[in-house]
Amino acid sequence: MMKLANMNQNYHRYPLEYFLDSTVRTGLEAIELWAGTPHLYVDDASPQEVAGVLKQIRQRNLELVCFTPEQAIYPINLSAKDDTCRNRSVNYFQKCLKVTNALECRKMLVIVGFGFYNEPPEEAWKRAAQSLHILSKDAEQAGVTLVLEAMSNIGSNVIYNLDTLRRMHAEVGSPALKVMLDTIPMMLAGETIEDYGTAFGDELVHVHFLDGDGKTTAHLAWGEGEFPLDSFVSGLKKIGYDGYLTLEHISPKYNWDPEAAVRQSLSFIGSKLL
Repeated sequence: MMKLANMNQNYHRYPLEYFLDSTVRTGLEAIELWAGTPHLYVDDASPQEVAGVLKQIRQRNLELVCFTPEQAIYPINLSAKDDTCRNRSVNYFQKCLKVTNALECRKMLVIVGFGFYNEPPEEAWKRAAQSLHILSKDAEQAGVTLVLEAMSNIGSNVIYNLDTLRRMHAEVGSPALKVMLDTIPMMLAGETIEDYGTAFGDELVHVHFLDGDGKTTAHLAWGEGEFPLDSFVSGLKKIGYDGYLTLEHISPKYNWDPEAAVRQSLSFIGSKLL
């Protein structure tokens, strides 16, 4: 049976403890941990701090289903033309793999970033693939599954739809590299959950489950956008997906009361996942 997980990215104006307690208050039993300031930024975190985060998660009997390092903004970019930036990015994710293990988590999310818009697309593609080859080998050794996410074409010119995601997944060809689905870029690309199921089967191991307006990258609480919830749930059941669905709410309007967005989604979804 599919289950929902809470995510802390939109709780960034509150301490980590608030997010964890909020998750418990909503009745959810699982989290996806966005690793960014002020909650847990890998480049700043000591082993003691990481251990403290794990302790807090365990004290609340929460399951950590995916570790998601901050990676969507400067200065992390696995496709960067600049060697210094790209090498820094690879090194950063190698540190993140160690933290994923220290948190006793089995999945870590990764995106490949973007290349220059005025260079041949294949150049950025080659750099992204090279970076993922390195990280996938490290993930194999670490016993961690990398979940590769496609961004929209607003955020990336390397992996921005199902076809480019499928091509990269096949090209890297590592048992440690799986794929995930985010309903926002999926809808912006005109794709369906059934398309993902056909393309990837059991290689689809994680989902970001949001409402949206179909025009922008706004990650909305369910009931605030235009997405067809019933169709989504039906599609997930049809392809046999039984993993976690993360509520990755991202909008400045949720900053003051992020828990309200979670409760809105839970109320709108109701018992449809059963």
